[in-house]
Amino acid sequence: MSSLTRVFKAVASSMIGVGKRKHLAQDFEAVEKTGPWPYIVVGLVMTVLFIGTLVVAVRLVLP
Repeated sequence: MSSLTRVFKAVASSMIGVGKRKHLAQDFEAVEKTGPWPYIVVGLVMTVLFIGTLVVAVRLVLP
């Protein structure tokens, strides 16, 4: 699995509050090697996408 896919899975699972302790340990090891920036950037992108999706949904429902 590529590292970018792993970062997306880690951020997505943390956003919805699920995850395994084994994966958490792997994520901490990856952060020690590469630093926290990939997780920060992906987290910000996914947050913006989530908020954008909510805004679009509300605009579609409300006239």
